[in-house]
Amino acid sequence: MRKQNQIGALFAITSTVIWSGNFIVSRYAIHLAGPISLAFFRWTIASITMFPFAYKAIKNEWPIFKQNKLYFFLMGLIGIAIYNTLIYTSGHFTTAINMALFGSTVHPVVSALLGAAIIHERLHWKNITGMALCIFGTIYLLTKGELINIIHFKIGLGDLLMILAGCCFGSYNVFVRKKPTGISNTSFLFCLFSIGALFLLPASLIEMKYSQPVIFNTHLLWIVLYIGIGNSTISYLIWNMAIQKIGPGKAALFATLAPLLSSYEAVIFLGETFNKAQITSGLIIIVGIIINTWPSSNKPIVEPTSSN
Repeated sequence: MRKQNQIGALFAITSTVIWSGNFIVSRYAIHLAGPISLAFFRWTIASITMFPFAYKAIKNEWPIFKQNKLYFFLMGLIGIAIYNTLIYTSGHFTTAINMALFGSTVHPVVSALLGAAIIHERLHWKNITGMALCIFGTIYLLTKGELINIIHFKIGLGDLLMILAGCCFGSYNVFVRKKPTGISNTSFLFCLFSIGALFLLPASLIEMKYSQPVIFNTHLLWIVLYIGIGNSTISYLIWNMAIQKIGPGKAALFATLAPLLSSYEAVIFLGETFNKAQITSGLIIIVGIIINTWPSSNKPIVEPTSSN
C-alpha cells in the first residue's frame, strides 16, 4: 500500500508540474487564437499523437465502446471539450495565477465529495485535514499572506469560469474510476480526445471566421505542441494512472500545487515578483498533501455485489 501511494503521488505530481504551465500558456496565447480554437488544436494534436498507441487496443475493445456510448459521450463533452474551453476562455478575463488558484481549489473538493458519494471512497480525518490545509494554503497565496484581504476580493467572470472548470474536472476525476472494464488507458484517452475535438470543430470554425481569427506563427505552433502533447497525451495518461493508484480524492489534492508552481513560473517567464507568501503557502500545501496521502491502516470499503 505504501509503495502504491508513493507511485500514485509521483504520477500526480508529474502531471501537475506539466499542467501548471497551461495557465501561463493560455494567458500568453489570448491574442494568437480564440479559446475554442485553442482547445480544438489541443485535442486534435492529442488525438493524432495518441492514435498510434491506441490503434490496436481500439480494434479489440470496440464492442465495449459501443455498449458504453453515453459514458464516453459525456466524458468527452464535460472532461475534455467544456473543461478546457472554460480554461482558455477564462484566460481572456483573469490572471494566470487566479486561474490556477480557483481551478485547483475547487476540483479537489468536488472530487472528494463526489468520490465519497458515488464510488464510496472513504473520507477520514487525514483526507479532511489535508484538504483543509491545501485550501488554506491556496487562500493564503491568493491573499498574499494577508488573510484580511479575502474580504475585499472580488470574483470576476474569469474566476467564475475557472470555478465551473474545476467542477468539470472534479467530475471527470471521479468518473474515470467508472471506466468500463476491458478498456485500456490509451484507447480510453484517444476516444475522449477525439470526441472532444469533434465537439469543438464546428464551434472553432465559427470562432475563427466571425470572432477571432487565428494568427499562425512559430509561437502558436510551440504552444499547440506543448498543450497537445505535454498537457494532454502525456499528462492525462499519467494522471489517470495516479487516479487508479490513489483514488480521485487524493490525486486531485495534488492539483493544489498548481497555483504555487504557476506563481513560480510567472516569476521566471513573466517577470513577476517573488514574495514570502509563496514560500509559506507552499509549505502549508505540501504538509496537507503529505497528511492526505499518508497510508492508512483502514480497510477499503467493499461495494455490495449485484444479485443479478
